[in-house]
Amino acid sequence: MITKSGLWLIILGLLTAGCASKADDWIQYLNHPNAADRARAAIQIGEIGDRRAVPALIQTLKDRDAQVRLAASEALGKLGDRQAVDSLIAIVRDPNVMVGLTVVEALGNIGSEKAVETLLRIAQEREGPLSLGAIQSLGTAGGDRSVQALTTALTDRARDVRWVTALTLARTKSQQALAPLIEALPQADRELRRVMVWALNTIDPSWRTSAPAEEAINRLIDGLKAPNQSRYQVVQVLSEMDAEWKTRAGTTMDFFVAQLATGDLIARMQAIEALGQVGDARVVPSLLEALKDPNLQIQYIAIKVLGELRDKRAVEPLVEALEHRDPGIVSAAALALGELRDKRAVEPLMTILSNTEQGVFRLGTIQTLGVLKDPRATALLTEQLDDTSVQVRRIATEALGEIGDRGAIAPLLKTLNDQSAEVRWAAADALGSIGDASVADSLISIIGKGRIWARRMVRVLDRLDTNWREREATLRIETYFLEHIDHPEPEVQWRSAEALGEIATPRARQKLLQATEQKRTLIVAAAHAFFIRNGISESEPLLVQALHQYGTEEMALTYLNADHPALAKAAHIWARRQGMILLSSPEPGNIRWNNN
Repeated sequence: MITKSGLWLIILGLLTAGCASKADDWIQYLNHPNAADRARAAIQIGEIGDRRAVPALIQTLKDRDAQVRLAASEALGKLGDRQAVDSLIAIVRDPNVMVGLTVVEALGNIGSEKAVETLLRIAQEREGPLSLGAIQSLGTAGGDRSVQALTTALTDRARDVRWVTALTLARTKSQQALAPLIEALPQADRELRRVMVWALNTIDPSWRTSAPAEEAINRLIDGLKAPNQSRYQVVQVLSEMDAEWKTRAGTTMDFFVAQLATGDLIARMQAIEALGQVGDARVVPSLLEALKDPNLQIQYIAIKVLGELRDKRAVEPLVEALEHRDPGIVSAAALALGELRDKRAVEPLMTILSNTEQGVFRLGTIQTLGVLKDPRATALLTEQLDDTSVQVRRIATEALGEIGDRGAIAPLLKTLNDQSAEVRWAAADALGSIGDASVADSLISIIGKGRIWARRMVRVLDRLDTNWREREATLRIETYFLEHIDHPEPEVQWRSAEALGEIATPRARQKLLQATEQKRTLIVAAAHAFFIRNGISESEPLLVQALHQYGTEEMALTYLNADHPALAKAAHIWARRQGMILLSSPEPGNIRWNNN
């Protein structure tokens, strides 16, 4: 009698024998005359995971076809056998970049001492995608030496090197990375700092109270006094590290107030900028005095800083500055008054706008009239919609949206046909902000004309009328795109599928789901955002295929940030086959799997 445990052993033996048999068959295929079959064999061996195939795969690394070498490298990385390291190193600088990127990934998966040595050397060369791939693979290989090399890379001049390094250090979760990441923050731009802060939070959520953070904060505060210092970025970093840092900057503030009395022009300019960054209301009287400085640059900077401080004591002096002889000062004063949000500025600003023809200098006045949201300015701003300057028309359109006066609806509807896409988009957004659902039909018709990107227009319509998909106008454009999704021209198919994915009415959904049954990869590619947002069951293989056939970098980044492992993997493979490394976001993107 066979026991239950004995039966399981028999089944396991049969399965093992079956896998071994399949592996033997695929090993034979590695010598097939057709390159596509050789590549497929290598891929299947990697999936089966039979290490007996390692010697045959090593030989396949010498194949004349790049796709075969790539598949063999990928399979060896999955098998993780150290006997493949020397052969992989031999082709790490393959003429085909995608092969090299696959090799460095394989070396990271194997992680032997020799593999790490090679990755360290390539990472330190800082030459294009291969170095970035090596940096990522060091995170997989792990170990103190890898972390040390990665922290050194945080000082690199190349932004993409620092970006990839920060993400890789987050994966290691090594405490050794905390101090170097903190040190690297002041040299990074806002987006890169977001990545670095995410890495710090991943490694240690309490990093802001650590000794390295405390030392860095004190050093940055003292560094504000240094000449030619880019204080804006320093202050941004300080705010991200410690929300209460300004309470510790008293002596720094006193230092800059004293600098205002110096005869050195550069010192005075730097002092005003620094006081604005420190942001303490006690310095307002000194800044108001600086408005009387004979130097226009000093006046300009003082006006800008007074706006940033948002202290009501500055309203009347700034209104007076609107009468200045210099148009740059007038424009700066207008923008500063917008920061103060005080409606005493409305009539003086309207007077300025009515009396000036000085092109770009009107922009600050127009923008501030929008910020102040006073309907008295509607008619005057509407006149600007016919200006010859695209910038003036766009800013005026945005201002009308901020004011929200229904009197602007008719002119804005006309502006939907502006020559500039920027102005058209601004008009659609402005109509959405005004919030009058009576314009929904007009906006829906614009989607059909293809004059404004469907995704952007859908966001506007969702604000206006949650039931817009049931309108007759929607049914008309839905019918139009349903008819054109089978058009002989691929470009028309693409635009129709993309629009149907954004409209997402029941008939549109049905048509797109039908496309998956028919394996229409072009349609799936065009409407990939629809399939991802709705988490369409079993669409992943088609989405992957669509990326490889029709993918763009933007599409790959959407996959990468969709919070779906299979799509993220597909994005990395696509990028590798383009010979590039994607700079992923540390957080999921706006288009996420099953997040409609």
